[in-house]
Amino acid sequence: MRYQNSNINKKVIGISFINFCVVLLLWNSCQRMHAPYGVPESRTDNQIVLDLNKLTYNIANEHDQFYSFIGVRALAMVHLAMHDIFNSIAPKFEQYYYKEQKENFDPVVAAAEATRNILLKAYPDRADTINMVCNQWIDMSDDAALKKAGIMLGREVAQAYITLRDNDGHEKRGDYTPMTKPGNYQFTPEFDWVLIPDFSVARPFTLDSLTQFRSPAPPALKSEEYISSFNEVKAYGGKNSTARTEDQTNYAHWWAEFAEHGWNRIGRITAAERNLSRNKANRMFALLNMNLYDLYMVSLESKYFYDTWRPYTAIRNAAKDGNAKTEEKKNWEPEMLTPPWPEYPSAHAACGAAGAEIVAYVYGTPKVSFTMESTTALPDAKYRSYNNLNKAAEDCADSRVMNGYHFRFATDEGLRQGRMLAKHTINNFLKPVEVE
Repeated sequence: MRYQNSNINKKVIGISFINFCVVLLLWNSCQRMHAPYGVPESRTDNQIVLDLNKLTYNIANEHDQFYSFIGVRALAMVHLAMHDIFNSIAPKFEQYYYKEQKENFDPVVAAAEATRNILLKAYPDRADTINMVCNQWIDMSDDAALKKAGIMLGREVAQAYITLRDNDGHEKRGDYTPMTKPGNYQFTPEFDWVLIPDFSVARPFTLDSLTQFRSPAPPALKSEEYISSFNEVKAYGGKNSTARTEDQTNYAHWWAEFAEHGWNRIGRITAAERNLSRNKANRMFALLNMNLYDLYMVSLESKYFYDTWRPYTAIRNAAKDGNAKTEEKKNWEPEMLTPPWPEYPSAHAACGAAGAEIVAYVYGTPKVSFTMESTTALPDAKYRSYNNLNKAAEDCADSRVMNGYHFRFATDEGLRQGRMLAKHTINNFLKPVEVE
């Protein structure tokens, strides 16, 4: 879930992490001119979508490395606003919130202006960077009337989204007191706090309730499934485990970065390589990011409802679990530092499954190839290649066992929960417009 590196820096949103490479802004691609308004979309016109996704991603990452929900919320709002703009004339997909139809405006200008206004509201101290990038796109328009209309529409749509999401609870935190009985979550090393939203005010993008996709209860401490999962993570997820293969160690670290990093990057890589149209590329990012936001909220709601301990606590305190088949190991440590929230279900597995589901839906197949560098990879294994999104999701889930964060039953449930929520998002939002 919201953890990336074993080094901690207690200076970002209370406590964050150090030694994280700040992503540099690279905007040389902005030099490409977009097609004039009125010319049908080409299959290489998606650069504005990729650039504005990267702009939002970079600013969010530099702000707090996605430890709060500000970043994924901003990504969802930016792409939903652009989606409604692109589909306000000759719509190909249903709009999300701004549902008016417009004409005689520059859609690229409108998209850049909407992005500017949404990001300035979320990150007012980054005005210089936001204005620089958005102005580069707006200044490409050489039709004064269409440019002016685009700016006005962009501001209108941005304000609609800012008003819609005002007071949505994304920054409010709830209260938590750890319980003490076996099986309950306990604070893990270097943390005397948990990340917990205030579920009384948290407002999702796609759901009626955060309990809509609540996980079923985890297996009991005396069940065979718990015993099997306990012994697996104890053997494979321990620090410097000899049971774990070199490749398992590599992808344990490679997949450790947050889903906002990996799945937005996968989206940019595949959209560029496959020349996905502007409208379709942006819709993919809108689906990915509003689904990510909701999935974090849903997973955390399940986590705090069941309040289960991490392998770190379970293995060191197995003598107290009432199960003779789970052997205690007092000095057991996970491969990577355990993040500060309850164990079940795995949010990271859920995000991987949902990401794979959405990207496969956009391309019509899970057989999508990509090669990518991860921000959390080991020095000698920075890149991995996949030719199937389902395999990527499976490795993402398995990584949480291999780095000692999760029991297998939690990653299995994460995969199920993630795919269910992704299908809900796909089936109910931004659907193709039916041709009469």
